[in-house]
Amino acid sequence: MIVSNVIRWLIIATVLWGGIGVMLSGCVWMGLVIHALVMIPLLWGTLQPSSCLFGAVITDTGGDALWLTIDDGPDPEDTPVLLDLLEKHQVKATFFVVGEKAERYPELIQRIVAEGHRLGNHTWSHPQGTFWCLGPWATYREIARCQDVIESITGEAPVIFRAPVGHSNVFVHAIMKRLDLSLIGWSARGFDAVSSDADEVMRKLENSMRPGAIVLAHESTPIAAEVIERTLAFAASQGWKFSLPTHVSSQR
Repeated sequence: MIVSNVIRWLIIATVLWGGIGVMLSGCVWMGLVIHALVMIPLLWGTLQPSSCLFGAVITDTGGDALWLTIDDGPDPEDTPVLLDLLEKHQVKATFFVVGEKAERYPELIQRIVAEGHRLGNHTWSHPQGTFWCLGPWATYREIARCQDVIESITGEAPVIFRAPVGHSNVFVHAIMKRLDLSLIGWSARGFDAVSSDADEVMRKLENSMRPGAIVLAHESTPIAAEVIERTLAFAASQGWKFSLPTHVSSQR
């Protein structure tokens, strides 16, 4: 991990400084072109959740069943309600949890596992505004610390990771390889983390859901329970089933 990330840093820094040198020599447009050739792919690979520029991203189940994923917990109000809803509908989901919340509410983590659901790593502190531009060591700490706390509670570390807001960075895949993780994206979402309009959220979700989709939802929102209830009901009305993919494992 150290060698590969150092090499990445050196390549990026060399090209960017080379572009600055070209601009200082008087060839401003040539320098800007050099910068664009580096920054545009970097930003695309970082800010586009489905981009495989830096490595593999799983965005569907590979079958007909849907995979329900719930981010940003555990939450003392939402998690118990969501677990009750999932039990009512006999659906298993994956909870991508934030490490510092898991440490604060270990009993919720234990209940998630006890009821047959899966846990995923969603970083230690969920730095949604800065994760995309973190350096290799800060990125490693965010992911590794979440791994450690989940393992300390459950006895088993996750094998799947989701970046905050889906914004990965150039160092993530090397770190995931070191920690035996796979990067999970999504293919159906309603933007429930940014909108409190449940009808609008469900319109977007229903338009993007299909057999084999990875469905993204969130807890710690005012509409969490309503979105999950309506998502489960909509899938049932279409004759679609939810399941936990058995083929999703670490990168090794």
